[in-house]
Amino acid sequence: MSNTHLSTDVAKFRYDVFYSIDAIDPDVWDGVNNTSNNYLSFSFLSAFEKGMKASMSFRYLIFYNFDNQAVSTVVFQQFSTRTSDLLQNKVASFLAEKIKSTFSEKPLQILVCGNLFASGENGFTHTQLVSKKTVLSLINTAVSENFSDPKKSAPSFVLIKEFWPSFSDGNLLKENLFFEFEIDVNMVVHFAENYKNMAAYMETMNTKYRSRFTHVYQKSAAVRKFDFSAEQIRKQLPKIEKMYAEVISRVDYNLGVLDTQTFVYLKKYLGDNFVFVGYYLEDEFVGFSAAFLFDAYLDANFIGFENRYKNSHKLYQRMLLDFLELALHKNIREVRLGRTAETIKSSLGAIPVPMKLYARHRSETVSKLMRVLFASLGPSTFELRNPFKN
Repeated sequence: MSNTHLSTDVAKFRYDVFYSIDAIDPDVWDGVNNTSNNYLSFSFLSAFEKGMKASMSFRYLIFYNFDNQAVSTVVFQQFSTRTSDLLQNKVASFLAEKIKSTFSEKPLQILVCGNLFASGENGFTHTQLVSKKTVLSLINTAVSENFSDPKKSAPSFVLIKEFWPSFSDGNLLKENLFFEFEIDVNMVVHFAENYKNMAAYMETMNTKYRSRFTHVYQKSAAVRKFDFSAEQIRKQLPKIEKMYAEVISRVDYNLGVLDTQTFVYLKKYLGDNFVFVGYYLEDEFVGFSAAFLFDAYLDANFIGFENRYKNSHKLYQRMLLDFLELALHKNIREVRLGRTAETIKSSLGAIPVPMKLYARHRSETVSKLMRVLFASLGPSTFELRNPFKN
């Protein structure tokens, strides 16, 4: 742990830096998380760190006010990547060559404020004793101090992810040399209060899309599903890793790959708030889905499946429908389905929600080049469908 007093106009605050969540008092950490964001809970971070520590390092910051009250907690994930992994055929060839010549293939140290594997504002939280704008100023100061860290592991690039359209403090970050960009949209389903089950939801659809729902259920009728325990996940890890890797390989752009053993820790630490479902065809394990349950929404994060059953048994669409059904069963009114397969998800009633991200390189000159790079990363174009009546 290190202790730092901030400079400039945020001098009335100080912060502690921890390099493992286990070094922090759980009551202090969770006491700041008044939004009940599971991604910022001590339990989630403990599970995530244990699963991902081989490929990531972590920094946890606790900010204190003048009265020594903890007012904000911040999570950073740091990982190493190569320029080619960052570009992934998303950038015009002439620009890609220029970027590669600037960085070569030396590993880039990227510091992420947020969660690389989850959409939304999952990098920080704060109490009512401090505003979000002040916290962003504190984060910016802490980032600047990390840039000047003489350690070899000091990051060269910082990413703050990611903000919903209602976010209004972006200018503060841009004034401090961050640039704003967007990637692919998050597809989100909203349920009206009177939708109690899938039958009621399907009744809001026009005939064409109701028929598609029915077709998916018919084609997947032989598929059975089971809620997995942590031990069942552990036993199936080799198959889970294989199916997850196959899905990731078909994604248009993906910066990080989850170590699948993380699923075991998430189930062990989060219990019913992390739902891991295994799909079987006869006795064959053919797919899985994973989602996090919050008070206000369900976040559908991970899937994997045997590709040969994707069309024959409509396995992917069935998983999407099961996410919706689970939310309705839990009386959850919002389902966040993520960024991929936007057209398919819109046919289920999902609408696109743009997300803002902010990035900064320690070199202002390189930041200008990176601005062009990230402008090339999104958002993708797709056909938006409206399945509803009227």
